[in-house]
Amino acid sequence: MYRIRRFGIIKTATMVAVLYMVGIAIFAIPFALLFSVVGSAIPAGAGPSIDVASGIIMFALLLIVGYGIGTWVLTAIACALYNLVARWVGGVEMQLEAVAPPPPVPTWGAPATPAPSATPAPSAPPPPTPAP
Repeated sequence: MYRIRRFGIIKTATMVAVLYMVGIAIFAIPFALLFSVVGSAIPAGAGPSIDVASGIIMFALLLIVGYGIGTWVLTAIACALYNLVARWVGGVEMQLEAVAPPPPVPTWGAPATPAPSATPAPSAPPPPTPAP
């Protein structure tokens, strides 16, 4: 058994925040681009088309950054609480199992052969003839 006694607060909070920002960006950016295209397709007299498009993109970027900052703060608080409680109860226990390393990545195709040269290779001299 192994035990997680402590989390590094700054590193863990940064890692979790970046993961959440990437996760939000995967969904927010395509939807923001889609809505900005739809918003810019509004006829000129029907409403502010360019303001809608830029507003949606700015909202998506603010959402990503704001979510990252909020996640960082909440993860830092959670890590600090875990470290405090782990002193009292000993932390989370885990059972680890050793595994074999993965097989090597296969090489695709036949091994490379050298290209034939443009100049002919020198020929070997003929064998000597026996004396009579």
